[in-house]
Amino acid sequence: MGDLNKFSRFLAKLLRHDARGLEVTPDGYVNIEDILELPKARGFTVSDVEGIVNRDRKERFCIRTRSGKKQIKAAQGHSLELDKLELTPINRHTDVTAVLHGTRKMNWQSIKAEGLSKRGRIHIHFAEGENVRSGFPPRCDMVIEIDLQKALADGYKFYKSENDVILSEGNGNGVIPPKYFKRAYDLHSHTDISLQ
Repeated sequence: MGDLNKFSRFLAKLLRHDARGLEVTPDGYVNIEDILELPKARGFTVSDVEGIVNRDRKERFCIRTRSGKKQIKAAQGHSLELDKLELTPINRHTDVTAVLHGTRKMNWQSIKAEGLSKRGRIHIHFAEGENVRSGFPPRCDMVIEIDLQKALADGYKFYKSENDVILSEGNGNGVIPPKYFKRAYDLHSHTDISLQ
């Protein structure tokens, strides 16, 4: 049996960014049996894929059965253009408790100057709270809270994915400018970090 952690990373990359040559439904699903025919998936089974999905604390994947075939998709994080990604619009700032972006302090100076960028993805990712780790990258050590009321009032669009990650396309350049930052703070000590 191969390395399941490595296979999980392969699945995430494939389903989010690189499903060339595979049939992808408009909402992002791919037949598992088609994936298992790829060279990097040889030796793995449908049960292995289901086990990865069931153990994934961040709920990055969704599985369904269509026409007798098991299909899998990434819940969010796509750079692939999908016509019918299942996202729920956030229309009022009261629809969520908070919009938090986890990052690293080493990136703060550029983020503070330029804003948050989707960086080749379709959306910028946020969590609704610190306990919702899906939406926070690994090793993040600081949090930026977005002023959702102000951003919505200015026409920015926010959505919630099936695994409760909050997503935004940002402005026309794929950015949420710093003027929409409500607060920045250390993830561990909760000490405020200056927005200036």
